[in-house]
Amino acid sequence: MMNRLSFVWAILLATAVCAETVRAQQGCIPTQGDYLGPYYVSGTAELENLNRLGRPGDPVVVSGRILSAGPDRTPLPAAMVEVWQTDGAGNYYPQGDGKVTDYQPDQIDLRGTVKTDSKGRYQFTTVVPGTYHPRPRHFHYRITAAGHLPLVTQLYITGDGSFRQPGGECRHAPLLKTGKGLQYHAPDIYLRPAS
Repeated sequence: MMNRLSFVWAILLATAVCAETVRAQQGCIPTQGDYLGPYYVSGTAELENLNRLGRPGDPVVVSGRILSAGPDRTPLPAAMVEVWQTDGAGNYYPQGDGKVTDYQPDQIDLRGTVKTDSKGRYQFTTVVPGTYHPRPRHFHYRITAAGHLPLVTQLYITGDGSFRQPGGECRHAPLLKTGKGLQYHAPDIYLRPAS
């Protein structure tokens, strides 16, 4: 019995290692960067609900993990994840960039900063982003973590849009309907070590 259990664990470990190798070979590790725009505003507050002002769109809970792209793939606690996105109709608030102090509080919405827990996990509530031509729905991220290079990237909803986004399947995840509402389990994000 013990030998069979050991064999099963060995198979599961080998499968996990193979999956990690495939992700690395596909260019998923480290996570591919993207351009900063549009409409990045620095200095946003730490929030759990990005839709402070009740903008239109279907409510969704977004969750994910931030990990090191180093050989051990360790979770990154206390990583700062800046998020910005459109409302359900494809509008940003504000439709500009700069610093948060450049705007009145009621001009800033659907953007904020979340911090990862001790296991590199984060979660926030928002609305499903809308489309604006020719872009499919997406979330903008800017991530910083101790000992790692900052990363600007975008995450997409699987099956959304008429053309393929950079990063292939590495930055796509499905929008799930559950008994608790819509959920978006974001792809793992891997930051490159600083040295």
